[in-house]
Amino acid sequence: MDSIINFEEFMDRQLTPEQKLARYRACLFEFEQLNYEDAFIQQVKRDVKQLETLISTKPKRHHLF
Repeated sequence: MDSIINFEEFMDRQLTPEQKLARYRACLFEFEQLNYEDAFIQQVKRDVKQLETLISTKPKRHHLF
């Protein structure tokens, strides 16, 4: 199964990693409420971990005004 991150890139969505992470977490929350688990949900969870790592290691931007 391909990562859904790659699918969004394929579909030309210009979301920031933070926006993607928020979307995936909301999705997981909904599925957890339904007690639903399958291979797709497992992939989303792996993608969330990748995004969390990406965001935590991304250099912080400092604004100079």
